[in-house]
Amino acid sequence: MSQSHVDTYIALHGDFVSLAQSISDAKLEQTPKNDEWSAAYVLHHLADADMHFATRFLNILTIENPAIIGFDEDVYPDRLHYKNRSAVDSLAAIEGISKAIANILRLADESDWKRTGIHSEKGAVTLLDILNLTTGHVKGHTEQLKEIISSF
Repeated sequence: MSQSHVDTYIALHGDFVSLAQSISDAKLEQTPKNDEWSAAYVLHHLADADMHFATRFLNILTIENPAIIGFDEDVYPDRLHYKNRSAVDSLAAIEGISKAIANILRLADESDWKRTGIHSEKGAVTLLDILNLTTGHVKGHTEQLKEIISSF
């Protein structure tokens, strides 16, 4: 059952990476509207979020009921210096993290998918819940990239 979810995770990350690679360097920093993120900011955000999700996967698999701390993405662009970061490096991080996590999740057995962590906002969540949150997150930002590209 859960392997199909891992396949979805892999496919969605692949779609995001392919779409991001289609954006020229000149367009990466272009902001569609004054209050919206550029494609580069979306790449930085997904790289940062994937690091959070990777930590959640690893903690749930290795610690009994670990604490899972929510994150406030609104402070990330300023506090994590999005305007001065490399979009190429963020894209490489997304590719590397997603491949490494996919390898780990493919090896998870059925009992692993029922392991839980305690999310600061959602309460108890399973490994499968976190995978579903992650795939929804990637899908949403893939759509965001499509909208940015259509604004060029």
